[in-house]
Amino acid sequence: MAESENIKGRAIPKIFDALLQNKTLLRIKLDNSDDQHLTRVTSITTRHHKRHFTIDPPEGFTEAAADIGRPHFTFEYTGIDRIKYRFETFDAEIDGGHVYITLPLEIERLQRRRLFRIKAPKGTKLCFAEGPLQYELQVINISLGGSLGAIVQTNRQVSAAPFAAEQVVNDVELVFPQNIKRQPVKIKTMQIKRIKKNMETTRFEVAFEFNEINKKNETLLNDLIYQLQRQYLRHRLPLDL
Repeated sequence: MAESENIKGRAIPKIFDALLQNKTLLRIKLDNSDDQHLTRVTSITTRHHKRHFTIDPPEGFTEAAADIGRPHFTFEYTGIDRIKYRFETFDAEIDGGHVYITLPLEIERLQRRRLFRIKAPKGTKLCFAEGPLQYELQVINISLGGSLGAIVQTNRQVSAAPFAAEQVVNDVELVFPQNIKRQPVKIKTMQIKRIKKNMETTRFEVAFEFNEINKKNETLLNDLIYQLQRQYLRHRLPLDL
């Protein structure tokens, strides 16, 4: 499931500075053509009182764009945050073999929310019982599909890995800090995908996949993950929305 939001305003030049510095590959498409080419931002400059960026034009691209009165470019790329971005522009100028393109007014940021892991708020816990043992895990990161947690407390000393890969755990509560969500999210079943001991903290870290969760709790988790994602992305790159 994909979600998107539009980046505008002062964040746009920051993005292009990053594209230039990181030498990010962009996929470019001209007008309604199905042909896509790879290019890079080669400079950022001011022309006619507007901010422009230049690209490294693919072979034959400059000539093809010159034959169109007002070329329409579509750009797509994947950022260092592994999120897909897309923008369009109709304002380009070809001069001396160089392609000058006006910075877009907005950039669309896409993300697949189920695959997007976010750092959990401090104090987030996974709580469940396995036989006589009560487990409490500190949640390290979380997504709609699963979580990574560290065992911080049980009602009995844990000296060896208490779980096995592919083991299924039932009736789990995902508890968030009170200022974020008072109501715990209840997960009917989740499966352990891997477990290892962190040599620095000496704690066992367990990766879980959420297998069964009812519609109400899935909606609670869905809304919360989306809010946390937006806060996280705004913190990394402020948006003017």
